[in-house]
Amino acid sequence: MQYNLPLTIFIFFFSMISYCLPQENEIKIISNELKIDNNKKTSTFIGSVNAQSKSLKIWSDIMIITLKENEDDVKEILASGNVKIIRIEDGTEIYGEIANYSLESETITINKNVIIIEDGNEIKGNELIVDLKNSSSIMSASDSNRVEAIIINN
Repeated sequence: MQYNLPLTIFIFFFSMISYCLPQENEIKIISNELKIDNNKKTSTFIGSVNAQSKSLKIWSDIMIITLKENEDDVKEILASGNVKIIRIEDGTEIYGEIANYSLESETITINKNVIIIEDGNEIKGNELIVDLKNSSSIMSASDSNRVEAIIINN
């Protein structure tokens, strides 16, 4: 059975991301290659990237971490290629091709074939924008596909 479902049940998941990455003391990132550009203040992890904190696991083909201009604080995290995010606490999964987390604007944007799975429920769309500051989210579709939600009674 298919229903349209507001994405508010998933805001909690993304709210956790905003607290996980900047405040946790340790994020372990494993990849096949690491390129550091001190001038651009970027660290680029390439090939089978796996990042894990106490509350999240993230997989992608490439992950770029950009620092703020005159600081060592993270400005943005960009994951691209076969992106998979799992919240360890409840197993919520998100898939897409590109995920961009801007700590400055407090937004997360996931693009291309976005799938969210939580407790067997599934939402599919082309783009997901989460505004962590205002606790809102928008799942949008492409011209050829509509947003689709599959809800399972738990």
